[in-house]
Amino acid sequence: MDLNSNNLPITESLIEDLSDEELAACVGGCDIQLTTGEQKVTEVPLVELPLLGDVSANVITDITTIGIRYNPNGSDRFRSDRNVKEEVAEVDVHAILKGIASLPITTWKYKNQDETIRHIGPMAQDFAATFNVGESDRFIEVVDANGVALAAIQALYQVMQHKESQINELQTQVHQLKQQLIEK
Repeated sequence: MDLNSNNLPITESLIEDLSDEELAACVGGCDIQLTTGEQKVTEVPLVELPLLGDVSANVITDITTIGIRYNPNGSDRFRSDRNVKEEVAEVDVHAILKGIASLPITTWKYKNQDETIRHIGPMAQDFAATFNVGESDRFIEVVDANGVALAAIQALYQVMQHKESQINELQTQVHQLKQQLIEK
């Protein structure tokens, strides 16, 4: 039987259909490989599964609600399509910048790591309390860390633009004062 997008079986759970090896291969990233017996029919990056159509509707619902990421060729990708988001609201980038300024940043190692390995960053509990984002105060989701960093960059850019404008204005005033002194 030739498998194609029109005759693929509907799966209750993507995880149930994966062997231990296939499930292990999904750590850090995952593409779905469709096979029949030992023959590979096709390989579909997780992000492209909606192209399979209605036959994968149950799988797609599960994947999008838990925000699965995949790692093709070593590049992490995170679902950020505006079409899967709701309750979108602007953020106060200056409040984010102030939050970062007061966020404790420390260096540390995980309990199960070698003594020579060090990391730097905030504790998830402090991050969650400061920015009120994410699903848990035990993890910092990459999408939230990226969003906080980009908001802070925007705030710093605005501050820099304001300071540049002030400097230009002061330089103009100094130039005018010098001209007045020369004319006297």
